[in-house]
Amino acid sequence: MPGVLKNIDYLDPFTRYKGQKILDNLKKLKGGIDIPLEMAIDVYYTLYLPFPQIIEVSDVPLGKERQYKLIKTMLSDEEAKKLRLYTVADSFASVALGTLFFLNLFSELGSEEKDIERGSGRGESGMRNQQQNEDEGDGGKSFEETVKSAIKKTVDSAETVKEIQHFVYGYKAGVGHTLNLDDDVATVLRLVRNTDIKNILNILTRVPDIVSAVKKKRIGYQRGEIEGYSRGSDIERIVYTELAYPQIYFYTKIAEGDLLLFEKVMYLTMGPIYVLLDKSGSMDGNKILWAKATALALFMRSRLERRTFFIRFFDSEPYEMISIKPNAKPSYVTKLLEYIAMIRNGGGTDISKALMTACNDILKSGAKDASDIILITDGEDRIAKSLVKKALVHAKARLISVMIMGDNEDLKDISDNYMKVVKLSDKEMLTVVKS
Repeated sequence: MPGVLKNIDYLDPFTRYKGQKILDNLKKLKGGIDIPLEMAIDVYYTLYLPFPQIIEVSDVPLGKERQYKLIKTMLSDEEAKKLRLYTVADSFASVALGTLFFLNLFSELGSEEKDIERGSGRGESGMRNQQQNEDEGDGGKSFEETVKSAIKKTVDSAETVKEIQHFVYGYKAGVGHTLNLDDDVATVLRLVRNTDIKNILNILTRVPDIVSAVKKKRIGYQRGEIEGYSRGSDIERIVYTELAYPQIYFYTKIAEGDLLLFEKVMYLTMGPIYVLLDKSGSMDGNKILWAKATALALFMRSRLERRTFFIRFFDSEPYEMISIKPNAKPSYVTKLLEYIAMIRNGGGTDISKALMTACNDILKSGAKDASDIILITDGEDRIAKSLVKKALVHAKARLISVMIMGDNEDLKDISDNYMKVVKLSDKEMLTVVKS
């Protein structure tokens, strides 16, 4: 059965696939919801298309009156126009926010949620009368206000959905992506409802540009990647336009070392970034929130440097470890976000055991290049210095200790870089990322 938008082929497999994605995510997030596929298609394309057009009221199929009312409200409502700023020409955002809109709509409808499936049953003539006088009967007006309320709630979460999307894709200027989050919509919407994730992503958006702060280690190399231009006499790196000069002028430039050359570099490979994050009882409130945000900022650095990323929480015992390789699929990144959101502080502190575990993890991973272990803690626990030092040397790991509002002399002795965080600020976080 057709929907209520113009120029949509409701029998096309791709069109039906997009509507079905919304239905599948609704079943994952709230069982028992059953809406027509055509309604899901209409909501998807209302959000996705730059200029969606609704059919004339006289052409509304029998039984589609309420669906028509819903789409018409979405096209005319001011809040819906704000929502479309996040969704136009973005398939993932249209599916995710379309799903969230239905969840909010059913929540608003409450006990009447089945009405949306059956429609109002007025027929075409009744629909025409309703359009001529919108204020007749409280049912129509009530439904319109319900739709508007659901749209407003969806707008409130739209920014968080986009922030998660950008974090997973790792957007930066001039670089595209081949990742697809369509299969992880349900996970993303669960994360949107997590207060910690919202706050952490809000902190990350305030941090100065991490991309420009991180600089990959490199050396000059004649057969490396072209990164710019320089002056000199190295014929092997000559810019081809120099060969157009007259011979005598060309030789003069060689003699004077004034040839225009390609600047070629080779980027050094590096081992993994391993974050050890203290979740003990003293890491409460803003401490654990800042530490989690710093861990995600370090993950962003690992992607820029194309390094494997490890993270493990610890208190008196090490917890489950998560590892993500460069260019990991979105599902692995969303798993990282879920893992970080799930952890709550509590317990004692055993830094030595955590560091020994991290060194063993690096050895098991088979990393050949030097690794960085970033320990984030506020613990003043005593360290088994000799054992930890040997483990660090064996794993070829550099220890960077980030001490939050405290001091630990043992850690200072064994760390390659020891930082004291006095204020939980964006500037301090960026300092850790650059370490």
